[in-house]
Amino acid sequence: MGNPWKVIYCASRQEKKVSAYLSQRNIDHYLPLVKTLRVWSDRKKWVEMPLFNAYIFVRPTELERDFILQIPGVVKYLRYNGGDALVREKDVELIQRLIEKGYHLQQSETNAMLESGDLAEVLDGPFKGEEVEVHYQDDEIYVVVSVEGFSNSYKVNLPREVLKLKTKSKDREKSLW
Repeated sequence: MGNPWKVIYCASRQEKKVSAYLSQRNIDHYLPLVKTLRVWSDRKKWVEMPLFNAYIFVRPTELERDFILQIPGVVKYLRYNGGDALVREKDVELIQRLIEKGYHLQQSETNAMLESGDLAEVLDGPFKGEEVEVHYQDDEIYVVVSVEGFSNSYKVNLPREVLKLKTKSKDREKSLW
């Protein structure tokens, strides 16, 4: 079976370059690519894009593990419980089979279920640790931040990835009555 699968985190839009470098060095890896229709103002084109932005599955030997971190574009290994996060062989094989069979795959955001009025905790950035109310406008997510001592509130656009659901809006309504 070989070494366990691990996940490396790459710099923005560097997945294909890192994958090519891993191939040149004969390091066992897998970068799931899916065809996506990209639309520009003057044309449309089908391009292969990584299924998981910034992530590549690798199966390094002990000697290759640290070498991989020196590859330009590699930021770090994904960590879990104090060690490298491990991915089961069957999960990687499932992703490979789905892509080979032509199924339309799209990365699902873990917090895509956030709705207007929900309370969320900010996990990263200048508002880290703050509890905020979620709102949407034209498919963009934003939060309202009130600064204590001021009579103003501020609308701040935040990516879904930095928000963790705390309380659903329906549950908040029940607790208010």
